[in-house]
Amino acid sequence: MKVPRGSKLAWYRLPDVLLADIVKKTTEEKKTGYIRFTAEKEDLIDFYLFFLNGEMVGAFSDTAEEQIFGDAAYNKAFLFYDRGLIDVREIDESVVSLLMENYPEAKVSTSTIPEVPEEKKIPEDIRFLRIANTKVPYGNLLEFQLSVDVTDFWELLEDMERRLFSGYFRAFAEEDESPRDGCIFFLKGSAKGALYESGAEVKYGDEALFKVLFTFSLEKGVIDFHSLENSLLEIVLERPALGLSGTPQEVFHHIEEEELQAIKKARSYFGIPEGERVVSSQVRGLAAFEILLRTLKDRTLDGYVVLSSRAGAGILIVQSGRPRAAFYLSEGTEFTAGRALEAFFDQIQEETSVKIFTISPEEVQQALGHKEASIKTSDSVSDAIVKELGDDFFVEIREAHRFKQEFRKKRKRIVGK
Repeated sequence: MKVPRGSKLAWYRLPDVLLADIVKKTTEEKKTGYIRFTAEKEDLIDFYLFFLNGEMVGAFSDTAEEQIFGDAAYNKAFLFYDRGLIDVREIDESVVSLLMENYPEAKVSTSTIPEVPEEKKIPEDIRFLRIANTKVPYGNLLEFQLSVDVTDFWELLEDMERRLFSGYFRAFAEEDESPRDGCIFFLKGSAKGALYESGAEVKYGDEALFKVLFTFSLEKGVIDFHSLENSLLEIVLERPALGLSGTPQEVFHHIEEEELQAIKKARSYFGIPEGERVVSSQVRGLAAFEILLRTLKDRTLDGYVVLSSRAGAGILIVQSGRPRAAFYLSEGTEFTAGRALEAFFDQIQEETSVKIFTISPEEVQQALGHKEASIKTSDSVSDAIVKELGDDFFVEIREAHRFKQEFRKKRKRIVGK
């Protein structure tokens, strides 16, 4: 939803004032416009609360991960946030009406300020770890550790269930210059939440679970176990972002189903058979992917590369070891050629499953009949991106990633104070 800037009437900072007080004041003064509330929790969240002559008429919230409308966004705005900024802005009555007409899902059914239960906090005298901007009670450290490279993730989950374990295990691993630190929380043996961080990268819930699983594939890392009293565990799990959408098995089954459907659609698009799988791996970063693709060139392989992750999935057609065509699918949106390469580039900044299949030269040639998906012949995927999108655009992509990382590091330092 695009919202006009309007005229600023007032500006506040949380926790100096409460959002509820600003809403009451705006209602009493019969303002027309909106309150923009930018809060900091697991990530930055923007809330927009719309008023028409003092009456609350709509709500919308936006994060990097999702958009929420209506009552759900309105109620979420009043949860506990440690810090934030609040703007009150005035816009024309006709503009507010037009926004509600174009976004009926943003309308709210009530203007009553919701009752929020008192936030439970970890007692000051409790020792805690700070992981992914979250205070995690240290609890009782058990007297044994496991190594990530010799531990099966799924067997460990089954062991936690058999023991009716309440607490968390922490997987800590070194990779290059960025340590990985992730936790999975258990209540009576059932996995209930997860968090993860590596450098400036912070993940929660299902995404954190995916990251912790990948950590088990590394060569150097340890797993330690902390038991927690239920009262402390409940405080941690009160943060909604940490919660899992189902059991770990259900979460990964859902991910796999989405990836399989996307891959099936990509193969159907090119009209190619499954072929013979020759490589299956996990990669992270353009350099690692380059190394993998160099193998294709050395083998002068005819076939295709499947890239899949939580973000989406796609296929890169290779002829004599060189990228020739690309198709990518994410949340129902299809990308081809340069746009697909751009999506691949974004995707492999994080963990990506890569599978390489061989098919006959004739089947590759048939796939290349889709001119709209064709990319210029290249020795590497980064060269292909440069040739397809232009040097300047390639630099802009890298600069955007660098800026995002610097912003997150800066925000993390501020939050940690």
